[in-house]
Amino acid sequence: MAVTIKEVAQRAACSIKTVSRVVNDEPHVKPALRERVLNAITELGYVPNISARQLVQKKSYVICILLHSSGSFQSTLISKVLDLGYEGNYEILVQTYYPSFSRSRDKITTLIQQKRIDGLVTTPPCDSDPFLIDLIKSSGIAHVHIAPFQPTGGTPYVSAEDYTGAYQMTEYLIQKGHQRIGCLMGLRNHRSSLDRLFGYKAAVEAHALPFDVKYLVDSENNFPGGYNATRMLMSLSEPPTAIFALSDEAAAGALYALNELKIDVPGQVSLAAFGDITHSNEIWPGISVVKYPLEQIVEKSVRMLIDLVEGLQPDERQVIFPTKIIERGSIRSIAAPVRQDNRR
Repeated sequence: MAVTIKEVAQRAACSIKTVSRVVNDEPHVKPALRERVLNAITELGYVPNISARQLVQKKSYVICILLHSSGSFQSTLISKVLDLGYEGNYEILVQTYYPSFSRSRDKITTLIQQKRIDGLVTTPPCDSDPFLIDLIKSSGIAHVHIAPFQPTGGTPYVSAEDYTGAYQMTEYLIQKGHQRIGCLMGLRNHRSSLDRLFGYKAAVEAHALPFDVKYLVDSENNFPGGYNATRMLMSLSEPPTAIFALSDEAAAGALYALNELKIDVPGQVSLAAFGDITHSNEIWPGISVVKYPLEQIVEKSVRMLIDLVEGLQPDERQVIFPTKIIERGSIRSIAAPVRQDNRR
């Protein structure tokens, strides 16, 4: 027969309310009394009634993570979120969301309206859907965006310095003597991809290099996308001497394509990436990257969401983590061409 909360209270010589406070990790319980209750719970093998806890506190103790697709980004994110959810005694619901599918919209609407989740974290490009943003606003549900498409002052979000990181990597390639730098652009409905592209363009302009759109190639942020885009770049009459992939999964596909074409990296073409989420440091040559602090972003997002769910106001509502360049073996210096001075 299951042990009851009344039996725990009797063993610990306290009230049922005190046991409930300890179980729910509420404040205002003296340390010695809390320890006595916890000992009684352990000795009796008491298992709290989660349904009753949810009913009393009017919380589901479930937070939802909205994802659009699968990949190394999503795998790393899910792994970190599960660890944090376990630590905070929250269940994690991983929910796919496709804006063009009515079923996706119906599902998230039901979850919110039936209060089956306490809050949600959106990942790109889910928040680019106006329907979802309107639903979040009208419901008042606690939420945090990761790398939102349209960051605003009042919306809690966590992101990284995508523009700055891309600018610095492009400048690094230019300083190594590269002028024909191909760019695998990434997804247009991701804020991070757009900011990285803007950073690339700004560095090219700042160094007065000739800008040629033929070196900008659309690419999915995955292996096939990088592979196909690189094959296109290397078929040009003047192919690039360096390729900057705006995701490291695309960079892996680029490296495969270059090896298939018998093009040495970095002997003939240098390769750089944004991310460092996949195996950029475990392949040969190791790919030089702009380090994207995904685990820090995820941890901050989930902790911020839990604070909001529990009625606390986070110290910061908009957090942007810095990026940094990690040099490996995929970039080499080349002799920069001498510029002609036409002045008389």
